[in-house]
Amino acid sequence: MKQTLLLAGMLLPLSLLAQDIPFQIKGQIAGPEEPSKAYLYYRKGAENITDSSELTGGAFQFKGAIPSAVRGTLVIRPIPVPGKAMAMRQDMLSLYLEKGDIVVKGDKGLSDAIVKGGKLNEDFSRYQNALKFTKPQYEAVNKEYADAAPDVRKSEEFQKGRNAKYEAIRKEEKAAQLAFIKANTKSPIALDALQAYAGSLPDNIDELETLYKSFAPAVQKGASGEAFAKTLTGWKATAIGAQAPEFTQNDTEGKPVKLADFRGKYTLIDFWASWCGPCRAENPHVVAAYDKYKSKNFTVLGVSLDQPNAKDKWLKAIADDKLTWTQVSDLKFWDNEVARLYGIRGIPQNFLIDPQGKIIARNLRGDALEKKLAEVL
Repeated sequence: MKQTLLLAGMLLPLSLLAQDIPFQIKGQIAGPEEPSKAYLYYRKGAENITDSSELTGGAFQFKGAIPSAVRGTLVIRPIPVPGKAMAMRQDMLSLYLEKGDIVVKGDKGLSDAIVKGGKLNEDFSRYQNALKFTKPQYEAVNKEYADAAPDVRKSEEFQKGRNAKYEAIRKEEKAAQLAFIKANTKSPIALDALQAYAGSLPDNIDELETLYKSFAPAVQKGASGEAFAKTLTGWKATAIGAQAPEFTQNDTEGKPVKLADFRGKYTLIDFWASWCGPCRAENPHVVAAYDKYKSKNFTVLGVSLDQPNAKDKWLKAIADDKLTWTQVSDLKFWDNEVARLYGIRGIPQNFLIDPQGKIIARNLRGDALEKKLAEVL
């Protein structure tokens, strides 16, 4: 009996540690003109959660529990009214779900609201304030584009000028992100800043690794820290000149396909998904390149980040976009094992490998793919 009681006493703290962290969000914003609803989006482990709350006099509330603190997104959308066109306006706000009460207050709307409650939200607010100066700059460039005549927008000179302005703003933004990272190595928010600083497919891997290693052990060993470490490993493994990491994944008929099966050909490993608008817009360029060079020792291997239970959407997109090359997927969304292996954090993304399996180019978008193939073939 004593042994049983002792065992129960030893197990109790472990069970308590395994319990989820409760959180509560109380919001109050200026009441929207039309009937609206508040939505909360976040991840709980590998699951994507969507919660909703009625908006009464601009007030809303959410309650939940999570394994560990996680970033979420609040959205306010108008409620559809039969016979009336639905307004496209929506307010969005990022915040952290952490233990205790989180208060959201906005005199104008959700996007400009102030978040109070928890150390993470405090640090996140400081990070957002550090980047606040870029918002009007981006808006000015976007307005210039919106105000320009259609023929002016299409001109090469206008596009180059617009890209140069974006690059200048991004340079200032990255400088602010770097300063925040170096000054906040004990905060998990600095890890968020590092991921934004890195972008989707960086070349400065050594710098990123040095910055990551400067973080406090608690940040590195957290779930996000360990995930970023794996992403770093993927980026190292997929640098230009590296041997493309080998993998096996099932095709549309459930048959395993190996990357090694494509040795002897120039192969484009193309990461995409049926739900990804930019991917679908890019597909015609890939189709054109494939049709032009498929008889000249070139092929494509598509890797889809489609979601669980969405195989039908994946297959329909393949048919609709006329993607006649081999397609594979494990239907695990962002947890696709090949995507994790290659450090994929955004799609569309691709890697061109030579007949020996070596990576010779990355992120070939638009006409860049055909130009590169013309060069190597």
